[in-house]
Amino acid sequence: MRLIEIIGSEGILPDLNASFRDEAFLEIVDQLVATGRFDQRHKEDLLMALLKRESLGATSIGNHVAIPHVKTELVKEFVGAIAISKKGIDFAPGEEKVHVIILFLSPARAVSGHLRLLAHIGGILNHDGYVRLLRDAEGKSEILDLVRDAERMIFGDPSAADEDGDDRQPGKDPVLA
Repeated sequence: MRLIEIIGSEGILPDLNASFRDEAFLEIVDQLVATGRFDQRHKEDLLMALLKRESLGATSIGNHVAIPHVKTELVKEFVGAIAISKKGIDFAPGEEKVHVIILFLSPARAVSGHLRLLAHIGGILNHDGYVRLLRDAEGKSEILDLVRDAERMIFGDPSAADEDGDDRQPGKDPVLA
C-alpha cells in the first residue's frame, strides 16, 4: 500500500490556517468531507475518535511532524491527508510546533495494514531535509511530487516491476521500510 494512493491530490492541504491541533483536525476532516473521501454524517464521530486517540498519547513524533491515525468502523478503506502549516501548530503541550501532519484512517479490522502504513509514513518523515522540503513546498502538485519521490526511494520505481509484477527492489521489504 502506497501513501500516495490513500492521499491522492484531494487529500493535500498545502496551507493549513489552524493554530492548534483540534482546529487542524477540523480543517483536515472538512477537506476529506468536501472532497467526498469521508461521509459528512460521521464527521463528529471521527473528530471524537481522533481526540480520543490523542488522549492516549500525542501523535507528534518530533522533527515538526505529527501522524494522527485512527482505526475505525467509519471507513471501509484507508483514507489519508497530508497538511502543511507554514506558521506551525501547537500540537501537544511542551512540544515544538508541528508543520507537517499526515493523518490517516484505517478500517477497524486492518490492524497489520495500519501498523505497516504507520511505519511507512515514519520512514518517509525520518529525514530532516525531506521534512524541510515538504514545509517549503509551494502547492499541491509539489507536495504530491515529493511524496511520490519518497515512495520511489523506498519501494523503487513501479514502472520497473519484474515479470512477477513485484515492484520491490531486491533486499527491500516495504513492510520494514
